[in-house]
Amino acid sequence: MNRWDMARIAIRCEQELGLKVRQVFDLQEVAEILKGLEKGYLSPILDPAKNDFTPANSFWLVAENETGPVMAGGVRCDDLRDVDVKTYWNNHLVRTFGIEPRQNGLSFPIDVLQGRVAYFGDLKSTNAIGLSKAGRSKLRFFTAIGHYLTCQEFRPDVTYCFIQEADAMRGTPSNYGFLQLQPFFYSWDRQPYPSGKPEWVASLRRSDVPQLMASVERLIEESADSKSEREASRLHLSPS
Repeated sequence: MNRWDMARIAIRCEQELGLKVRQVFDLQEVAEILKGLEKGYLSPILDPAKNDFTPANSFWLVAENETGPVMAGGVRCDDLRDVDVKTYWNNHLVRTFGIEPRQNGLSFPIDVLQGRVAYFGDLKSTNAIGLSKAGRSKLRFFTAIGHYLTCQEFRPDVTYCFIQEADAMRGTPSNYGFLQLQPFFYSWDRQPYPSGKPEWVASLRRSDVPQLMASVERLIEESADSKSEREASRLHLSPS
C-alpha cells in the first residue's frame, strides 16, 4: 500500500466521522480546545509547561463539528538515536515529578521502542461520542487519521502511548490502532500521576501502518455494505 492509498483511506475516515479534522500547532489554541473538552490534566510527556514543543516535533489533531471541537489527541516525536528508551523515560520522569521511579524488574524488549519514536496520546472526546459501537468506530477513524499524519509528519520508527489496565482489558489499544502491548516497568511508593499511572505501553511500528489503514478501510466498506443491506431490507418490507 503506497502513500496515496493511505491518504485516500484517511480522507474516507474523515468522511465517515462526519467531522472536520485538522492539525493544530499553536499551543495556545490547543489549551483553549482542551479547556472546552474539559481535559484539565495533560500527560507529562505532552504538557507544554513541561516540554519545549515546536511544529517540528509536535502537533495536536482535532475533530470538530459546527459547534466546536469534539475530539482531540496530541503527538510528539523524539529521535532517541542510540539512547535506551528506559534511560529516556527515567530522565523525563525524574525531571517531571522530582521522584526517582523504581523499575519493577521486568525487561523491556529493546527493539520495541528505538530510533525515532512518536507518542500519540491524551485522546479526548466529548460525551456525545460515547463508548457505543458507533462511538468506538468514530474513535478508530480519528486515531487512524492520527497515525497516518504522524507517519507523514515525522516518519517515526514506532508510535506509542501509555495505557492503564482497565483500558487494556477493554481492548482500547487495538481500537486506537496500537497493535503491540508491553508492561510498563516503573512504579513508585506513592504514584505521582493525578489520573493514575501507566500500566502498559501500546505501540505501532511504522511498517504496520499500511496494515492498520487497510483494516480501517475494511471497516468502512463493511459498514457501507451493512447499511445497503438494511436499506434493501427496509424497501423490501415497506408496502407498495
